Amino acid sequence: MKPSIIFGFVLFILASQLNAQIDQIDIRHYKIDLTVRDLDDTIEVIEDIYFSHVNMLKPIVFNLKSVNQEGGMLVSSLTVSGHDAEFLHRNDSLYVMIDKPSENHYYELSINFKGVPRDGLVIGKNKFGSRTFFGDNWPNRAQNWFACNDHLSDKASVEYIVHTPQKYTVVANGGLVSVQKNKKIKTFHYSSTVPIPTKVMVVGIAELNQSLSGTINGTSVKSFTYPESETEANKDLNMAPSILDFFSEYIAPYAFEKLDNVQSTTRFGGMENAGCIFYDENALDGTGSAEDLIAHEIAHQWFGNSVTEKDWSQLWLSEGFATYLTNIYIEQTKGEQAFQEQLKKDRKRIVSFEKRYRHPVVDQSYKSLMDLLNPNSYQKGGWVLHMLRGEIGNDLFQEAMRAYYQKYQLSNADSKDFQNVVEQVSGTDLDWFFNQWLHIAGHPKLEIDANIENRELQLHVNQKENIFSFPFKIEIHCTEGPSIKRTLNISQQSTHKDIITRYPIKFIVFDPDVELLFERIK
Repeated sequence: MKPSIIFGFVLFILASQLNAQIDQIDIRHYKIDLTVRDLDDTIEVIEDIYFSHVNMLKPIVFNLKSVNQEGGMLVSSLTVSGHDAEFLHRNDSLYVMIDKPSENHYYELSINFKGVPRDGLVIGKNKFGSRTFFGDNWPNRAQNWFACNDHLSDKASVEYIVHTPQKYTVVANGGLVSVQKNKKIKTFHYSSTVPIPTKVMVVGIAELNQSLSGTINGTSVKSFTYPESETEANKDLNMAPSILDFFSEYIAPYAFEKLDNVQSTTRFGGMENAGCIFYDENALDGTGSAEDLIAHEIAHQWFGNSVTEKDWSQLWLSEGFATYLTNIYIEQTKGEQAFQEQLKKDRKRIVSFEKRYRHPVVDQSYKSLMDLLNPNSYQKGGWVLHMLRGEIGNDLFQEAMRAYYQKYQLSNADSKDFQNVVEQVSGTDLDWFFNQWLHIAGHPKLEIDANIENRELQLHVNQKENIFSFPFKIEIHCTEGPSIKRTLNISQQSTHKDIITRYPIKFIVFDPDVELLFERIK
């Protein structure tokens, strides 16, 4: 056998040993030339990938779904820096063999392929029966329609040249460079210079009407809606500029070229694609009920898209942040009562979920990436931030969020990185806090005995299962005078406190300001 054939065979054997994180390459830029049509679901792609081979001990490999009975891509040609190269496309991996490595190990890979996407670029019909093509990459489904390093740790800039029948409008990441018309075909060119992970790289192709919702600090905010539901959808999407303005002030200036909000057929309620958010077509009904959803997806532009978690187990750094920032938006726009009511709803979901899935927030033992889309990543992650805010104070909390963003914007971070920033800003050792709330499953489960005898309260708090450390506030209401608040600093299994008041006690309220994630079991 020729050496190259032997090498290819070895690479084929190694395919099953590779997970989605391909750390031997570093992709700088994708250029995706995509052609779609209405005759069938076959797409044609000419793709250029600019990348470095950073670990010569490992082969050059990309994620790209190969052909099976459900679809997939068939590669017809491949060149490296202008020269034909041997390649092997098996088991959804594309191996590339380079005979003469460049001095700096930087290459331009050009690939031609076509096929029917199994997933990722979802081709179908919207609720009005019109044909649509919507990218839906989360968590690692981009490889269904373009070759990539389909892991959130490898961020790159991206541009698209999309050829479609005349009736369609195309949306995508980045700024619109041009639209060209040629007989029956329109060609849209979008380009983004901001590095993003593949999970939020996207194109959308459909019959869409567009309108300008507003401009915030030079950033245009546009709405793209189905013609049949334009009025209703725009009522909701017109809230986006004020939300963008709120987060720009609370965190930092917006990082992307524009913000498009798109009615789509995404499988999720919303998908936070960078600068090009997709919303479920039924969520935009004109009633204003989508406001929290829109806030959540816009908050992701800072946390998830610009600051991206290093690995999937750190998903709370995206979903928990967007959840709690939405709650802060509620607090500022609807008031303290609405804020606390949302926290109570979130806490109820966490408590219920823990009964059937007892895992920590930073979850290393998930079976499927989709399993991580759960209340631990969302609501519990948000509650961790809420309790952190209570621990260090509102001003330092906002300062820490801003400092964390400034340090890791357009990059990747994990929970320890966030902890280090918070500790530096607050001047406090918070290892105990992050360990118990992120790395230990469950939450405080409290047996509370409260005996009231006239002006005396005998309070006994007993922790079940894990032992947590936390401040536990109570509010005492007496027959006369204002209510009295007391804090018990709990760090043991059993805590006892006797309190004597000036007036007879009527009743007490536990956690009156909704500051603790806990479950009362008695």
